[in-house]
Amino acid sequence: MSGLSGSVDAAIELGGPVADSFQQEHISRLPYGMHDILGNAMHWDHPLTLDELTAGMEKLVRRDLLAQQRNSPMLVINGADDYFVRQGDTLVFEDRPNTEVHLIPGTGHVAMSKAAEVIPMVTGCLRRQLRISAISARFPAL
Repeated sequence: MSGLSGSVDAAIELGGPVADSFQQEHISRLPYGMHDILGNAMHWDHPLTLDELTAGMEKLVRRDLLAQQRNSPMLVINGADDYFVRQGDTLVFEDRPNTEVHLIPGTGHVAMSKAAEVIPMVTGCLRRQLRISAISARFPAL
């Protein structure tokens, strides 16, 4: 939300769901107890029905922010084989201003098995963006 709203100097979106992953058809196929994990994260105290989970997850959809074209500089990364977050939730960031998108082949959620490749991308992006923000703050006329 902070990156899409433009309220921060830079944002990293690492395997986060924003729209397509919240559809009931996708939620119904989540493996490994994810329904209970998500229900717990939403502070429910009982196992959720698919309808309850879908209604709760719908509140997290960011289509309104995605419709705007005023975001902070962003780096968006996820694994191409992520079964929790659909590829569309990464690729939706393509063609946005000040946004770099990477869908990493051969890895899953948050591209963790390729962390040696991903971490330098994240730190490099933050170094560049925070340096630019610091210079802009010191010299607003630039």
